[in-house]
Amino acid sequence: MIKPPKGIEFRREFEPDMERMVQALKVVLESPTVKPNQVSLTDKASVREESA
Repeated sequence: MIKPPKGIEFRREFEPDMERMVQALKVVLESPTVKPNQVSLTDKASVREESA
């Protein structure tokens, strides 16, 4: 990251993208829950390699 010049304060501010936030929340809510002792598809290394 580039250092700002002396005496200048740099703040990153972004407007929230409500459409993307709503879509992300829908994905989380609609995804199946995994019990702690249950293996999910993303826990398997072969599935992670194929999706990468």
